[in-house]
Amino acid sequence: MEIKGVLIAIGGNEDKGIKRKQLHVPEGEHSFFTSGILYRVVSEMKDPALPIEVITTASSIPQTTSRNYARAFQKLGCKNVQFLHPETKEEADAPEILDRISKAACLMFSGGDQFKLASIFKGTQCAKIINERYKNDYFIIAGTSAGAMAMPDLMIYPAVSGESREVLLYEGLSLIHEVLIDTHFLVRGRFRRLAMAVANEPQYLGIGLEEDTGIIIRGGNRIETIGSGLVTIIDGRKIQESNTTVHHSEHDIFIENLLVHVLSHGNNFTLRNKKIS
Repeated sequence: MEIKGVLIAIGGNEDKGIKRKQLHVPEGEHSFFTSGILYRVVSEMKDPALPIEVITTASSIPQTTSRNYARAFQKLGCKNVQFLHPETKEEADAPEILDRISKAACLMFSGGDQFKLASIFKGTQCAKIINERYKNDYFIIAGTSAGAMAMPDLMIYPAVSGESREVLLYEGLSLIHEVLIDTHFLVRGRFRRLAMAVANEPQYLGIGLEEDTGIIIRGGNRIETIGSGLVTIIDGRKIQESNTTVHHSEHDIFIENLLVHVLSHGNNFTLRNKKIS
């Protein structure tokens, strides 16, 4: 059975219509009101009057995060935007939250700490409702930065880049499988760690999202690239040799026969056959 919901994974720092951003496309080709990331989120809903729930659990500054999204969605004509910030599994399963999740047309996970987000929601009734609605309803689930990284069954953690050659993977929210998502991909120099993660788990496809850039995943398979930057897709199925499993090595990593695709706004990709379409 084909998944009926839509996932929108965003690389972080998406245009919220608050201030001019440094974009990767020529001036005039990107507009917050006609082609921006959040515009596309609202467009997928079909009706901006439908309820949107923004979950700020991952954020360390939920009040600021909420204000920014409230203003951004208001500019796009959305008048039914509410915010949730459960900090424990018990709070996530509160009857009011379960009711609001059941009625929402769109759910958005903010950025912050993906480990905190996943550890609170994993195994809850709330997460079960989210997964069931995604599979069976036309339900939009968006996530930015940490909110995008937590979407798959495995996620990269910690969020910060470092010199360590060890890439740690933890259980995510399992909305999509055999995919690893990394965010802030260019500005934080994260090609190395995503390539390492894919080399260690070659059955997983790596997806690196630049800031103000995202992917729309329909039917759990069809990807459309949106936003102002690039999407890097790393396929490790044909890797012949690598040294990524050797920790504390004095040498830098090497990976032989790693396949890399680079997509921009409007490009399409299918997850099942791992091809640009």
